[in-house]
Amino acid sequence: MVDVALLLGGPSEERGISLNSARSVADHLEGGVVDLKEIIFFDRQARPYAIPRGLLYCNTPSDFDFKLAHEGRPLTDDELVARLRNADLVFPVMHGAFGEDGQVQALLERAGVPYVGTGAEACATAFDKYRAKQALDAQGIGAVPSVLVDAEMSDIEAERVVAEAFPGVDKLVLKPAKGGSSIDVFVARDRDAAADILRALRKRHDRIVIQPRMTGVEVTTIVLDGPDGPVALIPVEIELHNRANDDEIFDYRRKYLASNDSHYHCPPPRDDATIAAIQGTAEAVFSALGLRDFARIDAWLQPDGSVLVSDVNPISGMEQNSFLFIQAAQLGMAHADVLREVLKAAARRVGLAFPEIADAAAQGGQPVAVLFGGATAERQVSVLSGTNVWLKLARSEQYAPVPYLLAPDGSVWQVAYSTALRHSVEEIVYACRDGLRLEERRSRLAERIIERLRLPERARSVSVAPPVQLSMEEFLERHDLVFIALHGGAGENGTLQELLDRHGIRYNGSGPEASRLCADKYETGKVIATLESEGIHTARRIRVDVPEVVDAAAVETLWHDIITECTDTRVVVKPLDDGCSAGIVPLGNAADLGRYFELINAGARRIKDAGFSLLSPDQLVEMPTSRPQHLLFEDYIDTDDVRVEDHSGAAELVWGRDRDTGWIEVTVGVIGPKGAMVAMNPSITVASAGILSLEEKFMGGTGINITPPPAPPLGRVEPGAVEAVRARIARTANVLGMEGYGRIDAFMHNKTGEIIVIEANSLPGLTPATVFYHQGLAEEPPVPPRQILERILDLATHS
Repeated sequence: MVDVALLLGGPSEERGISLNSARSVADHLEGGVVDLKEIIFFDRQARPYAIPRGLLYCNTPSDFDFKLAHEGRPLTDDELVARLRNADLVFPVMHGAFGEDGQVQALLERAGVPYVGTGAEACATAFDKYRAKQALDAQGIGAVPSVLVDAEMSDIEAERVVAEAFPGVDKLVLKPAKGGSSIDVFVARDRDAAADILRALRKRHDRIVIQPRMTGVEVTTIVLDGPDGPVALIPVEIELHNRANDDEIFDYRRKYLASNDSHYHCPPPRDDATIAAIQGTAEAVFSALGLRDFARIDAWLQPDGSVLVSDVNPISGMEQNSFLFIQAAQLGMAHADVLREVLKAAARRVGLAFPEIADAAAQGGQPVAVLFGGATAERQVSVLSGTNVWLKLARSEQYAPVPYLLAPDGSVWQVAYSTALRHSVEEIVYACRDGLRLEERRSRLAERIIERLRLPERARSVSVAPPVQLSMEEFLERHDLVFIALHGGAGENGTLQELLDRHGIRYNGSGPEASRLCADKYETGKVIATLESEGIHTARRIRVDVPEVVDAAAVETLWHDIITECTDTRVVVKPLDDGCSAGIVPLGNAADLGRYFELINAGARRIKDAGFSLLSPDQLVEMPTSRPQHLLFEDYIDTDDVRVEDHSGAAELVWGRDRDTGWIEVTVGVIGPKGAMVAMNPSITVASAGILSLEEKFMGGTGINITPPPAPPLGRVEPGAVEAVRARIARTANVLGMEGYGRIDAFMHNKTGEIIVIEANSLPGLTPATVFYHQGLAEEPPVPPRQILERILDLATHS
């Protein structure tokens, strides 16, 4: 065994990505020949804490920071060094400042411990965009033209430097010299806009890099340190979709949120010579900057075929569907395979013997088809849920998962390992078709890389067979057990459940009747209303048909009817049978209502800065994929103003004084057989703008969930209230006829434990950082994520 210490967190804005990466590494690396000996989290002040494995499933560093006082152990400098020296290798899975700029590497070098990745001095150069460019220029390696504005320059001097460097160039890109994940990266359409952006950036950063807006296409390449030197994997070409204008960039949201906003092409749709040029540039950068073990090189492929380096990442992202895993899968490498290769490179460099794994045996257990995708507004979240379920069950001894995508046209694709690691349904479908078309090229490119890395067959444990397209009937003939990871539409409203019942196929979750009931929020509310005497309430609500023509007078009349029924001047509108924050908007007046109808009838894909009185201009709302026939309007429930704040380096859950209603929003997982469902510990959901956004619900590192709700003095939730909520949530699930598992969203009173049910989810999201996993880990004894998934399937097979 090789004992590994995992480092994560840190003070940078990329600490949330570090958490996603560390969770993924821990899920896939531990076991076989690797033991995670230590997990150490660095807070915003770079103070180290020893943390338990379960904390990795928190969604954000704010969750971490809040829980550190109870579940983490602060370490002195001596204790930190002692724990680091207790491992054979230290693996810093940290991004941004402190993690990639050489600081943590210098700490490890002072401690005298071997670690994975590039050394301190080389990191300091590679992470600084301007210093890296200077180093590449000196080696004759093409890089994006750049100028530096530092703290010593006046605004006038800075503008003069830019004008002299880029005469006649209007569109400019401005970014911190030390930064990543496209945070604080801006495109200026003209020099006046650039000057304004520069002044704003200089308030937050000492050194700013300014570049011309590049043409061509973006490419990114993983480089592994092989036995004979650096070896570039098959690059990814990045194509941006759904752009409002040509100035939009591959930003944080496009990188990390499940959406159809970007497509990854691997291999790129280029000839072999062009791909070789991209790979050669990446390998040259790796050598020139003294990088080690692994790295990611971003570049622009120019119209003339030249390659200009734009960014160097000493520690590549390692979240579930990162470039590292997409590119490694083209060689037949699973997540664990490529992570072991990275560790082997470090071990080889420091003279540490790394044991060989045994030849992979065929996975035993009952086959289970994991079905995800679909055509609803929730289809991209379904991709995250389904692929996460598949990857977690891949290590199960009870079940053997096979991933399948339900395409928007109703066909089913049995997807390859590499194909499944994408952000959207559309991208996976495209990659499936691309995979069939480009299989000969992929195979040829992969063969050369495998040879250069000297990868034995046992280091390539997954099939690279092309994807297979099936009809739904053909899919149903292949399996006796299906894990439905679809959200919304036919996957959740009982339609698919009825079909599976007719074919005698077992599946997870509720049956057709309960699924139909939970999918219809209005009918769910009618059932909940019968439980009023038990402290289980529902919001006052009204169901409305969507008018095809928006008439101002009719809107005023309807608005009056809505607020009369809901007895408030503020309401929340949502599609009757959709979820996942699709189309959910708070309304404050008749003008808001009219605007919402206009957007629905226009087929708006998203809402942002649409002038709604109660919606933050910056908040983005995904809309339903098809025009809903009915809308639900319900009370806007005033809750306590709850937020997580940084106080002197420690995160605290703060109850604001402006709103003291006694009510807080919670989400609660339920699990068990029909009629005997039990509720897990509730999670407080902390929204940044009144309504939980899609990002806050499902993008790792974004939303804040505190599990369980803290009692005084850390919070205002009485312990007895939590138990009362669990009992009432379980009662609700059983009355609705739910079975297997589910999630109920509600408001709870922090003293009485009464609840106001918002909705019931018969197939809740199972994304990498879902609250369902948090809550399982908060049980006594804790239930790890894979065991929860196995329990869900056990309930399906024995129901």
